[in-house]
Amino acid sequence: MNLRTTLLILTLFPLMALAQRNTMQDYDYLPPTEVAKITVEGTEQPVLVRPWQGRNQYGAAVLLGDLGEDADPEGLLAFLRRDLTPKGWATLSIGAPQGASQPNHITDAGEIPKPGEAQLSQKRDQNLPKYSQEDWTALREKQKTALSQTLGQLDGLGKTYPGKRILIVSGQSAGLVIEILTAAALPSPDLLVVINPYLELEAENRDLPGKLAKLALPVLDIQSPDGLPASLATQKARKALSPMGQPLRYEQQRLALNLDQPTAWQEVLILVQGFAQRILRAYP
Repeated sequence: MNLRTTLLILTLFPLMALAQRNTMQDYDYLPPTEVAKITVEGTEQPVLVRPWQGRNQYGAAVLLGDLGEDADPEGLLAFLRRDLTPKGWATLSIGAPQGASQPNHITDAGEIPKPGEAQLSQKRDQNLPKYSQEDWTALREKQKTALSQTLGQLDGLGKTYPGKRILIVSGQSAGLVIEILTAAALPSPDLLVVINPYLELEAENRDLPGKLAKLALPVLDIQSPDGLPASLATQKARKALSPMGQPLRYEQQRLALNLDQPTAWQEVLILVQGFAQRILRAYP
């Protein structure tokens, strides 16, 4: 095996392992009653369902992580999936579409520096590969179509849990859902919760606050200090453009702690529950 082949294998192995892990994800650590199936474009997709617990039965919360995350991502959304149910909300959790793949670069063996020489770097006369506008448009349409079809098929599973509907989304998935709802390509939930929303392209991210402000539904906008720069960059604009004098239409909350802290998960749960209760009282 020559050096170039070895480098190729080492470069691709993490990606191959990730693809295999995503394909093999069957949630066998969960009770079978919590794992349902829907079919989107001829492919089965899992939906993790947890019923109400306790005497309160307000409705159902749909949870969707950032692009590329499965239906039970570690951290905040996995916590909400389990801890919303004692609060009177059944939970339906789905995996998100894949994001844009990053280009891989294979280095010729002759370009590997000798000891003491500079480390590997991109040649000065070479630009990193970029998606064309057509590629981005096609990717975005594919992601939005997948999201719309997946969310649209949850109605059947949600019939068991009548009442209000909360849609909780994070990261780029939140940005895409905002665009889908703005285009009226998806029925509006009773309450939308966006966590660190952003979109990858600068132009589309810049337009996000204006689109969020146009949504005619209650929105809880949660920003954490460890959100990506693209999300932090629009935080002030999202609040500034929100409907004035309509406290039940938009509320922004900034967390004190990063989302890798369980204390922050508990704070998000309190914020969601509190806003949902205000909506329930205002629109029973």
